[in-house]
Amino acid sequence: MLTKALIEEITLIAEAGDTSDALDLSRQLIRAGSTKRAIDVRRTVVKGEIDRDALRALAVTIAEDEVRALDAHRRQLRSLAREARTLGMPAFMQEAANLMVAAAHA
Repeated sequence: MLTKALIEEITLIAEAGDTSDALDLSRQLIRAGSTKRAIDVRRTVVKGEIDRDALRALAVTIAEDEVRALDAHRRQLRSLAREARTLGMPAFMQEAANLMVAAAHA
C-alpha cells in the first residue's frame, strides 16, 4: 500500500471508522508485508474501542518517517552525482536509478 493511501485510510478510520475498519486495515497491511504498520494500527484498538487520537498520531508519524526517508534518498543521490562527476563512475547510473525508483515508490 502506498504511503499516501495508507495515511488517508488511517485518517478516515480515525474520523469515521469503527474497530472492524481498523482491524481490516491491520490485516491488509499484514498481507502487504507491512508488519510494523499493521501492529501499530492494531495497537490502536483496545478492548473493542478505537483510540482515535493514537490513529491520528500514527498517520503523522508515518508521514514524518516518509519525509525522512525521502530526504535520505535525496542526499544519497546528490552524493552519488558528485562522486560520478569527480570520478566518472559508470556504476553511478545504475545506483542512481535504483535510488530514484526507491524514492518514487516509498
